[in-house]
Amino acid sequence: MFCIQTGNIAIDLPLNILIFIVGTAMLVKGSDLFVDAAANIARSWGVSELVIGLTLVSIGTSLPELASSVYAGIEGQGDFIIGNIVGSNVTNISLILAIGICGVGTMVFDRKMLNRDGIFMILVYLVCVGLFSIPLKSTPEKVMRGIDFRGGIILLALCAAYLFILFRQSSSQQPESGEKIERKSKLWIDPAILVMGIILITAGSKGMVDPAVWVAQRLGVSMLVISSTIVAFGTSVPELAVTIAGLVKKRNDIALGNIIGSNIFNILLIFGVTSCITPLPLDLNGIGIFNLTAMGATGAALILFMILGRNTLKRAYGFLLLLMYIAFMVCNCLAALAV
Repeated sequence: MFCIQTGNIAIDLPLNILIFIVGTAMLVKGSDLFVDAAANIARSWGVSELVIGLTLVSIGTSLPELASSVYAGIEGQGDFIIGNIVGSNVTNISLILAIGICGVGTMVFDRKMLNRDGIFMILVYLVCVGLFSIPLKSTPEKVMRGIDFRGGIILLALCAAYLFILFRQSSSQQPESGEKIERKSKLWIDPAILVMGIILITAGSKGMVDPAVWVAQRLGVSMLVISSTIVAFGTSVPELAVTIAGLVKKRNDIALGNIIGSNIFNILLIFGVTSCITPLPLDLNGIGIFNLTAMGATGAALILFMILGRNTLKRAYGFLLLLMYIAFMVCNCLAALAV
């Protein structure tokens, strides 16, 4: 934990505020380095920025979810993993992407991102719902349903297949020989900068989240509220930083590809890995099923807006997505207060 806990709130508060500021600075700088290095690698190896955004960038910005979920899996905390991933996917689309769209006004995207990646994201959502409907174990009182190691293997196999398809389709795009020579001297520099950016982004996001959690605990806010709001938002902060940086630098394919790719890999990679560590049971009668439905609804809304916008996401769509996020948060807070 980055947050400082000495038992003296008068001392702790300034220290946690300082950590928050430093974490924010690390996050901003890390995202800037990350986007530039990713774009350079794309040009160097003849891989489109769309594919880089869907794979390297999205996996990199999912590191906070992966790290926290693997730790939770080792501790047997399946509920935390489900809430973290489902909440992050909802936040990615209905808050982070929505903020980006509202900020730039219009976001032009490659049609391939809809026909291939957007549709695949919805397919992944359907597979996820199907796996969560499989019985794990039964008792006289109730039937537990969720994802175990068998479902995890299926998700990891889909993850490998998706990566194979992406890089195979992009292999025909080769850079000019002059560009290869020009960038040859930087082939090792850009990956090093990329790794540095990932480290700064991950550490910076934790530096932002931990002080916020500390303050919420000291104010007596329920941990259920914290996990459904701060944790889900905090682990999505890297996506927010990279998306904004991509839009500022006019690299929409990295910005939107990061969001769609993160949502795909959050399920395929993180659910896949963690369900091989511990079963992931889902509460089908409470807020769990609502959040799973909300994830599907925000994904479907994004695909609908991509179809209606014809290669352009408009500011009005961003505002509608923000309304969905507000509804999601209100329902979670009400459910937490009712406990």
